[in-house]
Amino acid sequence: MRGVGWVAERGRSLVTGVSIVYARRGLRVPRAIALTFDDGPSEWTPPILDALAAQGARGTFFVLGRSIEGREEIVRRTAAEGHELGNHAYSHTDPQTLDDDTLRRELDRTSTRLEELTGRRPRLFRPPYAGHDVRVARVARAAGLSPTVLRSVDPADWREPDAGRIASRVLAEIRPGAIVCLHDGLPPHTTEGTLDRTPTVTAVSAILDGVRARGLVAITVGELIGGR
Repeated sequence: MRGVGWVAERGRSLVTGVSIVYARRGLRVPRAIALTFDDGPSEWTPPILDALAAQGARGTFFVLGRSIEGREEIVRRTAAEGHELGNHAYSHTDPQTLDDDTLRRELDRTSTRLEELTGRRPRLFRPPYAGHDVRVARVARAAGLSPTVLRSVDPADWREPDAGRIASRVLAEIRPGAIVCLHDGLPPHTTEGTLDRTPTVTAVSAILDGVRARGLVAITVGELIGGR
C-alpha cells in the first residue's frame, strides 16, 4: 500500500494504506493547476461553468449529495462539458464525527446518484471541512474513492464577500501543481460565512485571467495527478 503519493509544498505526511492529495509534484501536464469547487450544485454553478468555458478551462466539482435534488441538469451539464465530478459526501456532516458504516452510506449514496445521472461513478473524494483523517480516507478508499483530495490553496471564499480579495489570495499562492479550494454552493442549514457565492463566481474569471497571465493552465484534479 502506498502512502501520500502527492504532497503540498508545505510539508509531507506519511500515511499507511491510503492516498491523501494536497498538491502535485512532478507534473505530467507542465504549468498546470486544478480549481476545485465544493458544496454544489447550486444556482451559482452554471455561471462558474460559463466562466470556465469562456477560457477553455476545466475544473473538479466535489458534489454534495444532498444538493443534487432539483438540480440534476446542472450535474449533467457539468459532466457533459468535460469537468470532473467528485464525491463530497451527502449531508456535509463532518466525517470525523461519523462511524464507518454511516460514512460509507453517505459516500455510496452520493456516488450512486452521480453514476445514475452521468453514467460514471466518481473516483475522488473531498471530505467536508477538508480534515486530514486517515480513518476517513480508508473508508473512502473502501467505497472506491481514492485519493482523498485536500488542497494547497484555500482563499476561504466561503466567508469572504469581496471577489477581488478571493482572487488575490488565490493568485498570490498558486504555483504549478496547486489544488485550489473554492465553493459553488452552501452546506445545508449553514449560518456561517457568507450566504451568497456570487463573489466566488466573479472571482473565478479574475483567477482564470491571472492563471493565463502566469502561463498556467487549469485542468481537473484527475488530470493533474495522472491516471484519470
